[in-house]
Amino acid sequence: METGKRYTTESSGIPKTMVDTNVLIYAHDVDDPGKHERATLLIVELQDQNSIVVSTQVLNEFYHVVTRPKRAAPLSHEEAANIIRGVADAWEVIPLTPLITLRALDAVPRHSLSFWDALVWAAARQHGIGVIYSEDFQHDQEIEGVRFVNPFQVEQ
Repeated sequence: METGKRYTTESSGIPKTMVDTNVLIYAHDVDDPGKHERATLLIVELQDQNSIVVSTQVLNEFYHVVTRPKRAAPLSHEEAANIIRGVADAWEVIPLTPLITLRALDAVPRHSLSFWDALVWAAARQHGIGVIYSEDFQHDQEIEGVRFVNPFQVEQ
């Protein structure tokens, strides 16, 4: 499977970067003030650079997680839908395709990823996005040209 075009901002040449669901959740969840602040600052920085990308899976997972009744402070349908509409209007959103799903299925046993993490990776890989911000992967791990950065890892 060949990689699609490498996503970059036209004006600056800055590479596009993907944020995983947990970054988007922490940006809207004040239960962990440190992670909330870091996620918010990262998103603002990436928006200012016009380099932020998400996949449709991230938007779907975000809705599922933040509206769960068992959460300490679940968002209403309207609140979550408004956030997702805002993200879809402001950021580049990569659709999931059969090719991305097949690449993810291959990656599960090959790279020991959960299927859902493999979908995030496969979307980035397919579109030539070199960095995914997420706490779900080993910090600084690289798989087939996609590097994972944990924005919540405390530098030592």
